[in-house]
Amino acid sequence: MKKRVVVTGIGVIAPNGIGKEAFWNALKEGKSGIKKISFFDASKYPTQIAGEVRDFVPENYIDKKKIRRMARFSQFAVACAKMALEDAGLEINKVKEEDFAVILGVSTSAMDLIESQHEKFLKKGPRCILPFGIFAATPHMGAGEIVAELGLPGSVCTLATGCASGLDAVGIAYGKISRGEIKVSLAGGVDAPITPLLMAGLCASRIMSANNDEPEKASRPFDRLRDGGVLSEGGGVVVLEEFNSALLRNANIYGEVVGYGESGEVEQPSVGKGLENAMSRAITNANLSPDVITHISAHAPSDTLLDYIETESIKSVFGKGAYKIPITSIKSMVGNPFGGIGGFQISAALLTLTKGIIPPTINYEYFDPKCDLDYTPQKARFYEVEYLLINSHGFGGSNSSLMLKKYREK
Repeated sequence: MKKRVVVTGIGVIAPNGIGKEAFWNALKEGKSGIKKISFFDASKYPTQIAGEVRDFVPENYIDKKKIRRMARFSQFAVACAKMALEDAGLEINKVKEEDFAVILGVSTSAMDLIESQHEKFLKKGPRCILPFGIFAATPHMGAGEIVAELGLPGSVCTLATGCASGLDAVGIAYGKISRGEIKVSLAGGVDAPITPLLMAGLCASRIMSANNDEPEKASRPFDRLRDGGVLSEGGGVVVLEEFNSALLRNANIYGEVVGYGESGEVEQPSVGKGLENAMSRAITNANLSPDVITHISAHAPSDTLLDYIETESIKSVFGKGAYKIPITSIKSMVGNPFGGIGGFQISAALLTLTKGIIPPTINYEYFDPKCDLDYTPQKARFYEVEYLLINSHGFGGSNSSLMLKKYREK
């Protein structure tokens, strides 16, 4: 028999807000975090906008001596983990090592450190690079730094499934707890991909919005005038617990994870089948039927093709019922932080469940006949959500869906 899994803590760092309260207030008010790039001179780039987390002060979460040896994504990881634990009121020293796991999703990981050190290497030679740089740049260091900071080894795992990484991390944690392998997990996703080389590569692929004059209007999921996605950074980590353990310590419960599904993708003409499979598997894993779903947090990166494919996938899974489900894409406000988006989405979804408010898809102004569902345009909506489905798709053909349920005290 599966054990129940609940979420008791949220830690999030986003371009439009640091911490759950600031993040949630920005979402429900439709506040965008997309601005002109300030991290480097992007004046010669076709795309000159991104979702930078400009107010992040790592010293607020990490000892100053440790910061220098940590890539930005690792700093995000530790800060989010600490916020989540504090929010959960969980004393980590009371958790048994064998009952605990850190599971983190990343995509690009330490591109900031890799690029800066490579530039220094080319200019000054091998003796001038940081002695710890090669270790800090490995994708697993985000999870490793969380473990080092907490002083509780437990189980530790890093996932890299593109933009789906963060959602997959939570899905894996849910599986481990529901099977009784562990009782507590810190899980989520982080990324810091706003770098000169990575932005150049994305511009070369022509999948980025070039609406440089109106940064806050650039990310337009499902809108007929969408012209590409917007890169961003940050992430989110949540505390997942076995239900009875959470009850014993009288923890605040945001919601319950009840299902998870994932699927690979194949080439044309079957593009979209992977997301269909992921949604269907998550619903089946939760022992539910599609007609009980009352809200969908869409992947929808403001891409001309992917937004349409997701719309068609939702119609395939839910049939005529798809037109009755409020859908939202928070990427309209936060852009796409790659592996960090799952952390953003689950944080927003849990707050939707507890607050009874669905954040809007801002910048949805012009109807696209190919995207004709209810995308909660422009303004937040008061709505009692019982079952919520989160979708994520990653480069390389990974597709993941997570099912959440509103928690009600009996």
